[in-house]
Amino acid sequence: MTAEATPDIDAALSGAAAQSGVSYPTPRGARIPVTDPRHFEIVGFLEDESALLDSDDLTGWAGLLAPDIVYRAPVRTTRDHRNSGVFESDMYLFNENIMTLMLKIMRMTQTDSAWAENPLSRTQRIVHKVRAFQTDLAGEYEVHSSVLLLRSRYDDSKLELLPARRVDILRGGDEWKIASRTIFFDQATLGVQNLAIYL
Repeated sequence: MTAEATPDIDAALSGAAAQSGVSYPTPRGARIPVTDPRHFEIVGFLEDESALLDSDDLTGWAGLLAPDIVYRAPVRTTRDHRNSGVFESDMYLFNENIMTLMLKIMRMTQTDSAWAENPLSRTQRIVHKVRAFQTDLAGEYEVHSSVLLLRSRYDDSKLELLPARRVDILRGGDEWKIASRTIFFDQATLGVQNLAIYL
């Protein structure tokens, strides 16, 4: 991912930051009105994306990723937020690029050794509070949203719940692509057995 595509997010998460942690990024660009056709396109894209993931269509989901994608989730901490942010600036639960994502997707879809998702999880991703903002680059948008993952595994009657906020950089054009996704989990200790799924 180029630094130009996500300047505010990268700056907020930079390990060189003076403070020991970071908070949620604040969008700097103008918000796209909900009546704007671009807003409808972005919401439709995110809904279609979540449907692909809920259907375990990882190959289809991979087609939505830009070649320079960064897909990451900083570690959440429990500290006095008045003095420092609530997320570590240089520690991640995962920090992926297109190569590592594609290797994992190939292992999940083309081998029999992906035991973490055999049998498959049954999932529902509820994406809401979608707000889109302009960036300095034409055709790129900073999109803030919330997501709630509902996950059922094996024969367990209990659902795993995983709430989070997301900050995406989406590229428009002939096809929408995810150029960056940063996931800010609400839980410091995640209430799931593993993270062998995508948000």
